[in-house]
Amino acid sequence: MMRLKTLAGTPFAALALLAFAPSALAAADCSIFSSTLNFGNYDVLDATPTDSTTNILIICTRDPPPNTETVSYTLTLSVGGGTYANRTMNNGANTIRYNLYTSPAMTPATIWGNGTGGTSVVATSLQPLNAQNTVRLAFHTIYGRIPARQDVRVGTYTGSVVLTMNY
Repeated sequence: MMRLKTLAGTPFAALALLAFAPSALAAADCSIFSSTLNFGNYDVLDATPTDSTTNILIICTRDPPPNTETVSYTLTLSVGGGTYANRTMNNGANTIRYNLYTSPAMTPATIWGNGTGGTSVVATSLQPLNAQNTVRLAFHTIYGRIPARQDVRVGTYTGSVVLTMNY
């Protein structure tokens, strides 16, 4: 079963679609929410990269849970524009490079993708759902970076990335 939700893009948007893919055996019902990642203004003369973050909220419920259930899940991100090594946002024919990471270290080893080509995914589990705890929450951060000193035209650059939760 696949359910899709859409978030509207804004300047320097990096997330626009959310996808859900629960496994056929999952008894829990999970939802995922994220706000748009906005880098704000980019200064082409600044020698430091432009960084930003956004948060993901996961809510899993099971009512009533006759047995204890642990919800294991994986979060992946699509390429969006460009490649995993060099994602791009657009302003007409103009592009600006950026990337998304699983860690504040923002190294090539932590580029958030689908697990192929050296990209990382977030794979974890929630504390068990049971009669005393029918709702569980999890928070994850997406770390974004626009490399410094890109010779780009002034304007609003936008893009979208698909966030998929498999559980």
